[in-house]
Amino acid sequence: MQLPIATGAMNGFAMQNIKKTKIAIYTKQTAAACYAERHDEAQDLLKRIGRALKQHLLKQALAPTHWSHACDLGRITQQLAYVLADLGDLSAVEAKGLTRYFRY
Repeated sequence: MQLPIATGAMNGFAMQNIKKTKIAIYTKQTAAACYAERHDEAQDLLKRIGRALKQHLLKQALAPTHWSHACDLGRITQQLAYVLADLGDLSAVEAKGLTRYFRY
């Protein structure tokens, strides 16, 4: 009898756990050094988000009656509210009524 083979893909959370395990086993990097690298990466992403928002505003100005730009920002602000909550500030998810979707 042949055993069934799992064909489904791992979700991002499972992949992150595997990566964390591999990091803990194989790296000699300290937690502080890892944090510093990730902090720098987060700062870079925030700068890029700022630039992308300016470009998005210009696109909206060219088509002010097009609802897709407003929809884009609705989705983006929701995601940013979750990011803020992950950093300990729940004010945005609470203001948007998203606390039932956020795991504390």
